[in-house]
Amino acid sequence: MALRAAGSEVGFTKTFLQGFTYYRVPVPRRIVLALGARLGLAHGFRRSVSRVGADGEPVSDERGNPIVDVVQDLPASERFFAGGDTTVRGFSLDRLGTAATISPTGFPTGGNGLVVLNAELRTAVAGSLGAVGFLDAGNVFRRVGDLSVQELRLAAGFGVRYQSPVGPIRIDMGWKLDRRELAPGRLERRNVLHISLGQAF
Repeated sequence: MALRAAGSEVGFTKTFLQGFTYYRVPVPRRIVLALGARLGLAHGFRRSVSRVGADGEPVSDERGNPIVDVVQDLPASERFFAGGDTTVRGFSLDRLGTAATISPTGFPTGGNGLVVLNAELRTAVAGSLGAVGFLDAGNVFRRVGDLSVQELRLAAGFGVRYQSPVGPIRIDMGWKLDRRELAPGRLERRNVLHISLGQAF
């Protein structure tokens, strides 16, 4: 919790819950089922902000008084973002969201609500080489009250793992299962390649 009375410039409450579990599948080949769930909730307190024009100067009404707006948005640094190699693969970094949290050009603005669900099957192939298949779901919502299971976006894919001396080197390819139109005649990218170090979760 951040309070303006305690010196914060913006007042808000925010919580982030996450849980992960791993099961060894009882088959001769070593296979691990990894499951993860993350939930982010935030709420900004109402505050008065002077309206500023494109030139950076305060905007005044016809009487010369500054125009004041009442807002309760969180700073961008405190909003939730999703999409990328550790959340919902199939989307580029931070490029997952509803119409209210992604601009028509695809720029992410973040939101006050976040849901991310992951399922991954991990198996050893040979020596230090492993393979995975995954299914991810999630979305970013402008307000906590907008959270909806029906609005979760799905992505599936596969990847390889190499157990290097500095940790697992990970290569994942994710595909969107519900590709959408960003603008008339312009669809989202079908798939995204992720290369990183360490497990996704």
